[in-house]
Amino acid sequence: MSDKFSTLAEIVKAKIKEEGGKIAFRNLAKWAENTEIGSLFVLYAIVKDLIDRGELVVSEGYEEDPELMSWRVPKVVTLPEVVREEETIEEGEERPRLDIDVEKLDEDLKRTLSYLSEYWSVGEIRFRLDLKKLGLQDPDKVLLRLLDLGIVELTPTGVVNLKFELPKVKKKTSLAGLI
Repeated sequence: MSDKFSTLAEIVKAKIKEEGGKIAFRNLAKWAENTEIGSLFVLYAIVKDLIDRGELVVSEGYEEDPELMSWRVPKVVTLPEVVREEETIEEGEERPRLDIDVEKLDEDLKRTLSYLSEYWSVGEIRFRLDLKKLGLQDPDKVLLRLLDLGIVELTPTGVVNLKFELPKVKKKTSLAGLI
């Protein structure tokens, strides 16, 4: 990471700390416009990097941002130490978490979760067609299982949305795939 990027990341973390360790991304974006960060795209890159490195936590999920070509941005970002404090304060209160042992899942669900890690919001028809291409016999059955598990939601307009952040699954490359 370049020195300039590191400096900007430290400025963002300082602003979040100044705000009590927790801030809505939209408010952070308004603030960033009038700083040396300037661009919403630069802020997005900084925040995403800080999240990936564990220096920020997404505490309230993601939403699409029309100013960023509908990319998903965190609703609220929080410093990890603030999250730990909140968890201590909210002792006994359960938070919804995605706790899945991938090894125990059947092959269809593994393929589908890999697909969803790449395409987190997709039309229902496209979702079913793509799952068929991946070799799933009954995409409807898999979709119902995901809905029952609370991993996805199906909007009234027919869009399948992933409700949790999943790590990107690296696709296995074969020699035949390179030729």
